[in-house]
Amino acid sequence: MAKENQIAFTRDENEETALHLLARSSLESCCQGMKRQVIFQLVKFLWQTFIFKSSSKNEIFEFIRNPSHLLFDAAKVGNFGFLSELINAYPSLILEMDSRDQTIIHVAVTNLHASIYSLIQEIGSQKDIIATMTDTEGNTLLHLAAKRAPESQLELVSGAALQMCLQLVWFKEVQKIMSPLKNSEERTASELFRREHAELRNDAESWMKSTAQNCMLISTVIATGVFAASITIPGGLDDKSGKPNYLKKPPFLVFAISDAVAFISSTAAILIFLSILVSRYAESDFYKSLPLKLIFGLLVALFSSITSMMVTFASAFFITYYYDSNRVPIFISAFAFLPILLFIVLQFSLWCDIMYSTFYCKNIFKPDKSILYVLLVEM
Repeated sequence: MAKENQIAFTRDENEETALHLLARSSLESCCQGMKRQVIFQLVKFLWQTFIFKSSSKNEIFEFIRNPSHLLFDAAKVGNFGFLSELINAYPSLILEMDSRDQTIIHVAVTNLHASIYSLIQEIGSQKDIIATMTDTEGNTLLHLAAKRAPESQLELVSGAALQMCLQLVWFKEVQKIMSPLKNSEERTASELFRREHAELRNDAESWMKSTAQNCMLISTVIATGVFAASITIPGGLDDKSGKPNYLKKPPFLVFAISDAVAFISSTAAILIFLSILVSRYAESDFYKSLPLKLIFGLLVALFSSITSMMVTFASAFFITYYYDSNRVPIFISAFAFLPILLFIVLQFSLWCDIMYSTFYCKNIFKPDKSILYVLLVEM
């Protein structure tokens, strides 16, 4: 072995090479920007220059399989960049199987790594081979999608209902390329999904009901408050005409409009959250129906009612206490918007999780660019 090749083949006390160590590193999340690109360039350099071009086929597979299979190590942690560098040079590696007769596509489905699973869209007719494969337990790709994902992956979104939605998205995505088959336990994938996710479905129902009840309580309080404000005219009434004293003033118009919007939006929120509470909570409801109701109830109706309520308070305070000095009323009215900012900040992560589970995660299976198709055709 030439001295320049030793950097790629040198093993540590655990018989691991540099590529084996890099395979288990979560390069997609732990490194950013230029640093990540440099590491991927190193992977490409080690693989293509020293291993792929200077070794026989048997030597290559001996290298990647010992002491552990670096392809599957990378697939388990979602190291897509690492795998793309290896598969670019040797596309047939995508059909490599582990001791359980599973490919990296199977591992990607088990661990919810969409970027790796998306490679199946680029391998042409060989996709049918993977789609019909069964592992040592008789499970197809769809059966693996029906199993409950590792907690580390489910915890990427908050709330059992959103986790259930994420699992359903994966199941339906894999279902597009699969035909219904039974595993060694004579269970279809749908039956397996129902059994594996029974506890999560119950947790999702409890989470959704608790969230809806709490939000409906807040909406009810807001509706009660703004309704009372609508019949308590700020600034009083004119003794002679009985009209509001500030009827023609801009702050009064702001008060009237915001109070009406707050009452209407809070009432709409109550109805939306009520519809969540009386839902049947079937598995399919968590795929689209319930998340959409939560979006409109929490992100639209409740947020609008809280914002309008604070505008109502600010305008009413300004009308009532605006006399000789306008500094204090203006300051208090501006400070009234602090709860709106707090609501946005405190609920931002939940909003992101809802949008991700409901909309964005349905598009994560579309690769940004092709890395395999041309190479596979050429082989």
